[in-house]
Amino acid sequence: MDASQRNLTGQRTETFKKSKAVSKVQSVRLRRQQRLQRQDSIGAIEELVQCGICLEKLADPKMLPCQHTFCLNCLQSHLLAHKLLVKQQSLDSQSALSKKAAAIKCPVCQKKVELQKGVDSLNDLPKNLYIESVLKLIDGNTSPLTPKNDYRCVKCQIFSQQQGQCCQHCMQVFCNVCWNEHLTELESNLTTLVKQVDESKVRLDHKLENFESRCRQLVENIKEATLQKIELIKMDEEKVLKDVQIIMQEGKVAHDNVDDKLQELKDKLTSKSFEKSPGKVFSFMNLHKETSRLLSQVSHYGEARVIFDPDTFKLDQDTEGVYKDVGDGENVTLSRSTSSLERFEVASQHYRSRSFVPKLVWNKCPRPASAGVPPWDNRLLYIAATDTHTVLILNKDRRKLEGRLTSSEMVYPQGLAFSKTNSEIYVSDKWKHCIHVFSKNGDYLREMLSKGTGNGKVRSPDGIAMGPNEELVICDTGNDRIIVVNSLTGEHLSTIGLVNNKTMLNMPTGVAVSGDKIVVADTGNHRIKIFYMDGRKIHEFGSLGRDRGQFRSAEVVAVDTSGCILVGDGGNARVQIFGPDGTLVKIFGGSSSGDEGFGWVSGICVTPQFDIITSDSKRRCLRIF
Repeated sequence: MDASQRNLTGQRTETFKKSKAVSKVQSVRLRRQQRLQRQDSIGAIEELVQCGICLEKLADPKMLPCQHTFCLNCLQSHLLAHKLLVKQQSLDSQSALSKKAAAIKCPVCQKKVELQKGVDSLNDLPKNLYIESVLKLIDGNTSPLTPKNDYRCVKCQIFSQQQGQCCQHCMQVFCNVCWNEHLTELESNLTTLVKQVDESKVRLDHKLENFESRCRQLVENIKEATLQKIELIKMDEEKVLKDVQIIMQEGKVAHDNVDDKLQELKDKLTSKSFEKSPGKVFSFMNLHKETSRLLSQVSHYGEARVIFDPDTFKLDQDTEGVYKDVGDGENVTLSRSTSSLERFEVASQHYRSRSFVPKLVWNKCPRPASAGVPPWDNRLLYIAATDTHTVLILNKDRRKLEGRLTSSEMVYPQGLAFSKTNSEIYVSDKWKHCIHVFSKNGDYLREMLSKGTGNGKVRSPDGIAMGPNEELVICDTGNDRIIVVNSLTGEHLSTIGLVNNKTMLNMPTGVAVSGDKIVVADTGNHRIKIFYMDGRKIHEFGSLGRDRGQFRSAEVVAVDTSGCILVGDGGNARVQIFGPDGTLVKIFGGSSSGDEGFGWVSGICVTPQFDIITSDSKRRCLRIF
């Protein structure tokens, strides 16, 4: 035999050994599975032949109309116990009970079964032939057990020909001896019941004390809220009275101005130089014209009546708001112009008529937060990119990145604000708890504020905005407040949202400034709240929900030039537009928009041309509508 034949023979031998080993393992697994199957089968058979009352193997199985099977003796005991409870009287014998019609409920499904012959009707129930045949296979015995008509005590299991006692509490039958013991046991349980009653009384007293404490706290809250409202009303009163004083002073100035001109005119009319003037007719015409004008001013003086509205606690006028009784170029305005209302009507009509299809979609924005347009170049768009720890600068017209603001000190850029006077960019850093300042050329200038709870301190600052006097308004989210600081030095100027050292805000994340008003996205309370710059609250709107005008995390907010308020409703994946008074104007976006809609509105701003810019941190995109 050559070497190749020996190798072939060796390979065949090795293959045979491996196949034999595999066959042995498979046979062991097969025997194990068969053994487990037999065990499962035996367990299923034992459960099949078990009585649902005594939980033992069925004896003389009888099947109820509901197909449930029980021992005949167990059904008889069950019926007797039920009869003893219902009748509340002793029966002389089973035969006396068997002559009366009765009913029994299946112990498993509680289906009612009518027994016209009483207990005797149980003997007429059909046998479960299938289970009986299984019992024969198990026991090898073809003769069923003979049911006994004796009473069996549930405690001592002793049979007795005498009538037993049925406990209404336990629904069990006892012999006379065990019945007395059972009564003694029930009586001993009274001590436990007394203890439980005492413990319940103590708990009830504690609950009353807690309830009264909550009511007292409620009274304190009501009184405190009332004092706050009174304080706010007094502040409104002081402001309105100051306005009245200004109006009175302006009216006095107007009166003195006209009075001086009347005196000058009188001096001209009584002057003797008129008689010597060569152009008497021309002079007379000028004096007559001036006299007519002044008399007209006197006639119209005071016609611009000021009206006080007690509902809004504001002053208004029943005319155009400008006195016509002073000289040219000296008109005195007494109330706000109606142009703001006109601008709002135009803007609201503009929003209602728009379809809000984005004209620019940028899907490669690395988890954007706030976005903003600088006042020195409306072609640029600054975007806080949290993933890259930078602020991106996008040219909207060219649709191209033109640069970025970077610093090793910046960890998580969130909010953006711009100073037109100083040409500076302010970036809130939510994780480093500070404000970074850059020049418009991209140079890092300084860092303001630090982590803490006092003045000049912040915790997790979020949205920021520039005030009317170049002050910086910051959402101090971790401290549940709004703070106003000097944009150059970081000096603390005021705090918004605190009343008697208690905050009315809950995680404010967005802020916008419109004139002398601060609009706050009170995210934790799912509301928009509006304050004066001095901290007085004007009004609020919104609530938690999915309906129109409701919010689920009002994340960001912006205000256009007409005073309309745009809210990024993050949880509802939509933008809602409101009038200055909180009246709903328009909604766009929402979950019904599918893949084209928002995931989570994380930033919003609006240009003077009413272009709306939104950033979406969940879908990592930016849209311009």
